[in-house]
Amino acid sequence: MSFRALVPRQLDEPACRSGIVLMAQAPSEGGVRRSGVHWVGADGRLRPGGGTFLDKYLRHLGYSVDPAAAGYVRPYTTNVLHCWTGPGPKAGRDRKPTREELENCRAWWFKELELVRPRVILLLGQQAAESFASLCGDSRPFKELLSSQGEIMPFGDPTVRRYVVPQPTAPYPGRSEIYGEVFGLVREVLKRE
Repeated sequence: MSFRALVPRQLDEPACRSGIVLMAQAPSEGGVRRSGVHWVGADGRLRPGGGTFLDKYLRHLGYSVDPAAAGYVRPYTTNVLHCWTGPGPKAGRDRKPTREELENCRAWWFKELELVRPRVILLLGQQAAESFASLCGDSRPFKELLSSQGEIMPFGDPTVRRYVVPQPTAPYPGRSEIYGEVFGLVREVLKRE
């Protein structure tokens, strides 16, 4: 397997204080690995499909993953796996990470959460949600996690609430409705706290 050169991840300091962490499965082949910014392609533009879909809902909260969007706060973005897994068996999809790979990366994102101290963790997709839950001692499948929005997670003070949505690029049934409901719940949490 050959890998093309990578671009170092860019850290947006205000995002570290934004209150929201977006956590996906792993760095995508065509996004952060090429641009240094999650949801942005090598051309510096928000990636069509997942990036624009996610950004539409974030903007209702006053956030944006588009670095060119003036007047919006950038959320902190990370992954349960900090390296690209390589291509999966389905065209255009990444390989599912192994338990060992996830365990190796847990200390990284746990430290990120400790430093960023978010109020909300938004898990993007089945792989991210189930992997994160599993590493936190929760073995429920994705559909059960989808019905348990806003649970308090054990990351110290301040209280961190976990929300789960389908992967922005996945053709999940009712995806838009789920995003609308979850982002409404997140908006209420951010108003309160």
